[in-house]
Amino acid sequence: MKIIVNATPLLNLATGIGRYLNSLYRAISLQYPEIEIKYFDGAGVSEKMPSPPKAKSFWAKAVQIAWKMPAAVPYVARRVVHENQARKFLELSKEFDIYHEAGYFPFKTAKNVKTIFTIHDISLKTLPMFHPKDRRLFFNQYFEKSLRFADAIITPSEFTKNEIKKTYPEVNAPIYPVYLGYDRGLFFPRGEPAVDSCKTRFRLPETYILFVGTSDPRKNIKTIIQALAFLPESVKLVCAGWSGWDRPGRAGQNSAAMKNRVIVTGYVTDFELACLYSGARAFVYPSIYEGFGLPVLEAMACGCPVVCSDRASLPEVAGSAALYCDPDDPAQLARAIQKMMDSESLCTEMRFKSLAQAKNFSWDQAAQKTLAVFEDVFHCQKQRNL
Repeated sequence: MKIIVNATPLLNLATGIGRYLNSLYRAISLQYPEIEIKYFDGAGVSEKMPSPPKAKSFWAKAVQIAWKMPAAVPYVARRVVHENQARKFLELSKEFDIYHEAGYFPFKTAKNVKTIFTIHDISLKTLPMFHPKDRRLFFNQYFEKSLRFADAIITPSEFTKNEIKKTYPEVNAPIYPVYLGYDRGLFFPRGEPAVDSCKTRFRLPETYILFVGTSDPRKNIKTIIQALAFLPESVKLVCAGWSGWDRPGRAGQNSAAMKNRVIVTGYVTDFELACLYSGARAFVYPSIYEGFGLPVLEAMACGCPVVCSDRASLPEVAGSAALYCDPDDPAQLARAIQKMMDSESLCTEMRFKSLAQAKNFSWDQAAQKTLAVFEDVFHCQKQRNL
């Protein structure tokens, strides 16, 4: 079985889809070295996964500039790039059996190639108001047309599977939920020296609550900032991750007092992220919509108590290892945070629960289940060819 992967998301910062592809295929390659895997980087194919940009700050600024342009400019640019890559991919795909796409817009392939489409979520369809206009235009142009290319669909949760079945009842391809994992060599409780060093590097207070992610409106950071108004001034919020299309602290910038309570680190390395999780009093994630919720899993793996939304896929991921809240209710979120701040025994209990829940997920399991999907589709194709 020969597999071709669209690895162009790996050329961006290591967030979301790029992290998924990198972690999944490292696990597949280690467990199944006999399988031939090639990675499409937009121009050709290689046996090695492409690397993210080294100049991360430059890349992030370039993206921010693009998002400030009229929507037609990045939309047209994306279409030109996509169509150019699609032509190259069609020719290159001929020698493969399986094509895995995780970036929302599968290319057309040669007739003998089976397409496995990982759909992380469909928020661009269900919550379009939370996305930049150029992204909505591109989604509307390509996504539904691309669905017909899929011979099988993988989702990171039962929630996303059900969303697809409800929103696109005409889709006939089988849908397989496969939970994500976390890097056990990176995400584990870090010792005090590493945590203290990280706090010093980013000038963090001794006690803080943590949010990780972009300022994508779905992540709902504004509700955390609103919740701070119900909490003592001693409660500080640390926001880690590149800013996306808005600064995480913008919702609190009109208040000098609130501005002093929100610390934005910007993009951090995985090691720094593990230290931030390990040192936090609680990880706070009142997301409105998630296909999985990888930051919740990574926080639990570091033994960090979790306060998160009771919506979408998050209860699947966090299980009984979180305090849940209505993401539209800042006062309720504040009460959950205050419980964590007030009770050492609760924090200790939730740390143990987090570590136990995280053990239910691994990239090795994800690799095995993903490959099982590939093999099912591949063998069905072989039987039809007999």
